[in-house]
Formats: sequence, structure tokens, C-alpha cells
Amino acid sequence: MLRTLTFTVLIAVLGVGSLVFVGCRHPGHQRGAAFMMDYMAEALDLTEAQQTMANSYKDEILAKIKTKHSEKKEMHDELKRQLSGNTIDTVRVKTLIVEHRAGMDDVIDLVVDRIAEFHATLSPEQREKLVSKLEKFEKKHRREWAE
Repeated sequence: MLRTLTFTVLIAVLGVGSLVFVGCRHPGHQRGAAFMMDYMAEALDLTEAQQTMANSYKDEILAKIKTKHSEKKEMHDELKRQLSGNTIDTVRVKTLIVEHRAGMDDVIDLVVDRIAEFHATLSPEQREKLVSKLEKFEKKHRREWAE
């Protein structure tokens, strides 16, 4: 009896502990970007100047994305107001969507420009490592999606 009770309590504690651990995980752009920067710095053997440049670009892009997220919340609030009303102002909804797309295009333009600027600082060996990593990533994910 005591053995069963101990085992049950142990399972309950492990289960609750796992739920607390998983529940506390708060993924976000900052964490993903930090991981990506660390991985890239290690995989490509970046110089200090390249790391500084990459981190400044990361911060600039994340700031732009954060701005777009606040705008996205405003857009969602407006869409909720439209849906809760008797009629939907289709012109207003389409305008919101066009504005959102334009904002995302701005982010995409910034990312592409910063990638091009950063790419210009890479040595031929670093570029080869980058392509190799991308090919490895592509193989891994193509296999997962094909199954």
C-alpha cells in the first residue's frame, strides 16, 4: 500500500512539475532571434565586427516587427468591431488588410536589405558554410514535410 501511494505521489509530482515547466515556456521573437544569432556566429565563425553588425541588424528588425505587431492588434480590434456590428464595412476591412500587407512588405524589404549588407561581409569560406547549413536544413525539413 505504501509503495503504491509513494509511486502515485511521485507520478503526480512529476506530472505537475512537467506542466509547470511547459507552461512557463514563453517562446517569442527575441528568444528565437537570439538562438539564431548564437547558432550563426558559431556555425560561420563570425568575426567580432560581423557579430556586432548582425546583432544591430537583428535589433533593428525586431523593433520593426514589434511595431507591426502592435499595429496588427489594432487591426484585429477593428475587425472584431466590424464583426460585432450589423454590417461589415468591406471598404474599411480591405483598407486594413492592404495597410497590413504594405507594412509587412516594409519588414521584408528591411530584412532583404540587411541580409544583403551582411552577406557582403562574409568571406568565401563563410558563404560556403552558410550554403552547406542551408542545404542540410532543407534536406531535414523536406523529409519531415514529405512524410
